[in-house]
Amino acid sequence: MSRFKIRNMREDDIEIIYKNLHLDFVNKYFKNNKEKKKIHDNHSEWYKTHISSFDYLIYIFEDEKANFVAMTSYEILEDTAKINIYLNKDYRNKGYSQEILAESIDKFLNDNKNIKTLKACILEENLASKKIFENLSFIYDKKEICRDELEYLIYRKIVRYWVDFRKFSLSNFNKS
Repeated sequence: MSRFKIRNMREDDIEIIYKNLHLDFVNKYFKNNKEKKKIHDNHSEWYKTHISSFDYLIYIFEDEKANFVAMTSYEILEDTAKINIYLNKDYRNKGYSQEILAESIDKFLNDNKNIKTLKACILEENLASKKIFENLSFIYDKKEICRDELEYLIYRKIVRYWVDFRKFSLSNFNKS
């Protein structure tokens, strides 16, 4: 049993996610209040769109006092899902990421039986993420330039195999 509660993201989580995952970055790199507002508005709109999308699934993890701990997200691309994890900075370096990812993956795969492969995009310098995904049986596949034009290490995990038995006839199995 996990020490955290997992649930689907709701619209009222958008501000909590912004505050815990994006605000420090925005304050560090953007000094103009007009730019900050535009980024905030884009953030809010992106999450509103993706909460109701069939192509995304976002989970929120909370502690026993309902404090935001982490968010995991899945972008569903046919039979593959791209997974991300974002941990509240107050919960980092405490060994929670692997537990959260494992629980998230179990819930996601249980609810999405069509998914055969999970894909994680990890920046090369993010050693902690590489180790966590490797511990969860993800295997390094290749380097890839992603939408943000940064190069990522691609890790994959095959979660289901599919054999189309219609392609086989019984005569293939009865040969001695």
